[in-house]
Amino acid sequence: VLPVAAASVQFSRPRARPRSARALAGAMNATSGLEGGAAAAPLLALYASGLGWSGIDTRLPSEGSLPPLPPLCSWEFLSLVGLSMVGPYLFCCLTYAYHFSRLERTDVKMRILPQDIPKPEHRYDWRTALSRPEGISAVVGYIAVIIFLGPVTNVYDIVPLAIKDLTPTIKPLVLLAYFLTFDFLMWCIHYCQHHWSWLYHHTHDQHHLIKSPTIVVALTGYLPDTCLLIIVPFHLTQVLVPFGNFVTVFAFASIALWHLHMIHSEFSHPWDPALKSLGLVTTHDHHVHH
Repeated sequence: VLPVAAASVQFSRPRARPRSARALAGAMNATSGLEGGAAAAPLLALYASGLGWSGIDTRLPSEGSLPPLPPLCSWEFLSLVGLSMVGPYLFCCLTYAYHFSRLERTDVKMRILPQDIPKPEHRYDWRTALSRPEGISAVVGYIAVIIFLGPVTNVYDIVPLAIKDLTPTIKPLVLLAYFLTFDFLMWCIHYCQHHWSWLYHHTHDQHHLIKSPTIVVALTGYLPDTCLLIIVPFHLTQVLVPFGNFVTVFAFASIALWHLHMIHSEFSHPWDPALKSLGLVTTHDHHVHH
């Protein structure tokens, strides 16, 4: 509700139409035009508040206030690019390490019937899973493309404005808005895949050939499926939710990627009862879905 309120307040006064997509993005993340909705300013400040090393930051960014990105050849820019390229692979390896740490335990497994036990390659072949083009490499490819087209070549800048905000704070309510938006978009796409036969067979059916999934094969399937079901809602979420920044997007992407892997697990997790009590999908729910 708050992101929608923010957008409606920002455009409450007549203003000239932005001349480019970049100008429009800047206007959506700005506070100019709030004079007509001063009563909403405290709510916006609360929504956009960030937690950093120096405490709580309640300042709202004004139009054009974001500093320019670091130079292409600077260590800051190269470090951010390196983190974006290597970080997702390392994070997947972390989920695989968790998988193997619990694989030999018998008290946490949900699938004990012979016909329900995952295939050996789905349990142990993490190297193939890590290198599959429709896996984490598709996400890294998306990041590489938008960086190359935008900051590197300036051919067509589609990098979300939040990625360009390097303010060292994490914004809890923006993080919540990211999850609500991403979950809604992903649910709509997933629903269409399962109720539109053509779309299902051209994107999602390869993933459902795995009847007993594991963490290792969470992203195994078909490249169009990854693009449609993960990359598209991920990009739209960053564009639609205002007042985000790089740190909050990084936290959101990490938690979402972790949860996406965990619900494909063959064993239960300590946090599953909490998810169930909140009405959120658990490992058991997703296994039934498969």
